[in-house]
Amino acid sequence: MKRFLLTTALCASFPVAAQADDFLIRADLAEALVFANGAEMTRAGSVELPTGWHRLIVAMPDLYDARLPQMTGPDGTRLGVPQDLVNHPIAEGALDTPAQAEARAAVEAAEDALLSAQDALTEADATIRSIETQQTYVAAILRGGENGVAMPGDPTLVPQFLATLGAETARLAQERQAALVARRDQAEAVTEAQTDLTLATQALRELRPLGTQITAYAVNVEVAEAGVLAFELEYLTHAAGWSPAYELELDSDTGVLEMERFVVMRTGGEAVWNDVSVTFSTATPDRERRPSELASIPARIMDPAEAVPGGGSGLMPMGDTESRIGVVPQSLIAGAAMAPMVEPVVVVEDTGSLGAEFAGLSITYPYGERISVGPSGEVILPFDTVELETEMENRAVPRHDATAFLVAQVENTLGEPILPGEAVFFRDGALMGDGYLPLIAAGADVEMGFGPLDHLQLRWIDRSLAEGDRGLFTTSTTQVRALAFGVTNSGTEAAEVRVLYATPFAEQEDLELDLTLSPRPSEEDVDEARGVHAWNLEVDPGEEQIIEMTVEFEFPEGQVLDWRP
Repeated sequence: MKRFLLTTALCASFPVAAQADDFLIRADLAEALVFANGAEMTRAGSVELPTGWHRLIVAMPDLYDARLPQMTGPDGTRLGVPQDLVNHPIAEGALDTPAQAEARAAVEAAEDALLSAQDALTEADATIRSIETQQTYVAAILRGGENGVAMPGDPTLVPQFLATLGAETARLAQERQAALVARRDQAEAVTEAQTDLTLATQALRELRPLGTQITAYAVNVEVAEAGVLAFELEYLTHAAGWSPAYELELDSDTGVLEMERFVVMRTGGEAVWNDVSVTFSTATPDRERRPSELASIPARIMDPAEAVPGGGSGLMPMGDTESRIGVVPQSLIAGAAMAPMVEPVVVVEDTGSLGAEFAGLSITYPYGERISVGPSGEVILPFDTVELETEMENRAVPRHDATAFLVAQVENTLGEPILPGEAVFFRDGALMGDGYLPLIAAGADVEMGFGPLDHLQLRWIDRSLAEGDRGLFTTSTTQVRALAFGVTNSGTEAAEVRVLYATPFAEQEDLELDLTLSPRPSEEDVDEARGVHAWNLEVDPGEEQIIEMTVEFEFPEGQVLDWRP
């Protein structure tokens, strides 16, 4: 296959047929390489052509979302200058897919059924009016008078006359009632036919047929030998993107974290995604591809009134630079400014269980099935489920929380990065909430919270203010505080709890601090955070363990202590 860049500069030397035959073609989306923001799209089509020059009119609803279009054709194919066609007329249904043609036929059948039902309803109305006319005539006879009919002169005929009128009145009443029932059935048939037509029209609309006026991409092509010409049209678009999503299920008995991974794919614009082969990529082609440029910044003196804050950054505007060089259109620069800044992905050898493919600093994930996206423009795709081992910890922060929390330390052993995305957290089948999962590089660790542990209740007491105690002791140079904090286990099993507390410390020479902790902490300056200490406690069922803290401050007279427990 040979690729031709469809630009005037490249194709200007090709002759353009003055009277080329037009061939209207449907080229649906066949493949897509989807980035976090944007996609590289591939449309595929074929047409049987005789020898000579012809014009291909390729229906392309998303023409104005497309950037940098390129066409691929067989070796030896010569292409002319492309042309955008707007509101190009075509016959209704000329480019229907089989599914669209079937849906269109269903609409036409529903329209015919509605017309038939409406005709039957009109006939029912006419029947009722005919019966009512006869009833009016009989009523006039019964009224008598100058507009009525006189009684027979022969008295022996009167009973027969009256019997005839009575029978006729009853017959007309029965026929009218039957006609009304028939009309009611016909009215219901009309309603049902209207509903069927609405549903059929909606079904056709959801398939997004091209209509009778299309946006098209037209190009002249020279065919040396008659036959089927297969081609592909590739371009970039911002009207697509993807992000990962997760469901995390922690088994608190085994410590196994089951992570179910999903892809949330979003599409927009006029392109129809139907049975498309999709590959997801972590690449960000719209990021800035070059550094900023610097200009000389001389030092100057000026009157203070003339000074402008921040007036000399020394940066040359990228827009001016690019327009001068003539490399990248402004639309690309605008898109790059909007693109998310994603950290480069570390290249590793182990591709994990997703079938990831590594290319430079990016990863691609070919999806195993063809994808269709409905009118909502969004689809959630299951990717896979993996298991990770964790180290669990019952963590307590008594000064701020009412209960301990279950925290899992997770190492990414998948051999590939876990990408950032929305996540839902479950513990032993119970929903713990949702949140956001950060980027976790291969081999890196991350902490995940899996909800409160209601049986591990926390306490914090300021004994300095307790009734009967000596209270808060302060002088102009001294302050003493007595605190207590701890955990109570109301469960039925013993629990290991890691209690964290931020104790005070002094960095100023004039501030002296005497801190007493009982019992002593198991670990001091946790994670190099000065003053943050940890106690690893074994708390039996029904037991409460309390940690006592006393701190005495001494500082110069006239100074104010800034510290709160």
